[in-house]
Order: sequence, then structure tokens, then C-alpha cells
Amino acid sequence: MMDIEEDIHKLLFDVRRSIRYHIRRRSFYDRFNLIVNAISVVMGSATVYGILKAQSQDIALTAAAAVTILSSINLVVGSVRQARLHNDLAKRFIVLEKKITTSTSKDTEKLAEWTSERLDIETEEPPVLHVLNCICHNELIRATGGYGSEHLAKIAWYQRLFASIIDINEHSIKIG
Repeated sequence: MMDIEEDIHKLLFDVRRSIRYHIRRRSFYDRFNLIVNAISVVMGSATVYGILKAQSQDIALTAAAAVTILSSINLVVGSVRQARLHNDLAKRFIVLEKKITTSTSKDTEKLAEWTSERLDIETEEPPVLHVLNCICHNELIRATGGYGSEHLAKIAWYQRLFASIIDINEHSIKIG
């Protein structure tokens, strides 16, 4: 019976880590979209100013180019779509967490059901950023009172800096 409790605990840990991960991904895409839109508004205003002032044609061209480039990047990245996807995935993981934590029967049948549901959710996930996933792992260990460094992933500052964008040397991350 102890093994089933440990397996459920591991599943719950993984589900909670996934919730944190998808919330961080959603936040990144929301911020990215907000920054691009803010810059586009400012540069759009500069474009209008440059068009109205004959001697400011260079400002208008530069600002228009900046708006075009940033808007194109935002369109290709699909920040709004990605934010919505990660929001939906986080919600689905939260529903699964509620099922696990509120269940009165915790047996192998329930564990198999929850594991299956987790795998169903994971099939809809885009590729995982492993460094960001390790950051979420560390956060969850700290949040649940497991401060032992033997369970924390060692993540370099430059990996943290780019964790929401790209994995850098994810193979070098070690636990403990």
C-alpha cells in the first residue's frame, strides 16, 4: 500500500510542476505580446509624425520597419495563440490535481485513471523547454518544504535568463 501512495505523490508532484510550467509559459507569451504591441504603438506614432514632418522621413521609415518586423515576429511566434494554449493546458492540469487531491479512494485503478488523463493532456503539449521545467521543479520543491539541495536541479544563470525562450545546455543540468 505504501508504493501506491508514493506513486500518487509522484504523479501529483508532476501535475503540479506542469501547472507551474504552463503558467510560466502563458505569462511569457502574454508579456511578449504586450511588449511587441507597446513598441508597435510607439513606433506607429513615430511613423505618423515622420510622415507629417517632411524632414523626418528617416524616422518614419525606421519606425515603420520596426513595426513591420516586430509584428511579423509576433505573428510567426503566435504569442496570443500560445498563451491561450498554455492557459488551457494549465487549467486541465488543475482539474486533474483537484481530482487527485479530493478523491477518497486512492488505489491502483484510480492511479491508472489519473496517469492516463495526464498522458492525454501531455499529448497536446508543445515540446517542453527542459530548463524551464527544471526551474519549475525547483520552485515546487521549495514551495512544498523540500529544501534539501539533493533534490534541486543545478541551473546556471544564463540558462535561467533564456529559459522561457530556448534550452541552453539542458544536458548539463544535474539534480543534487
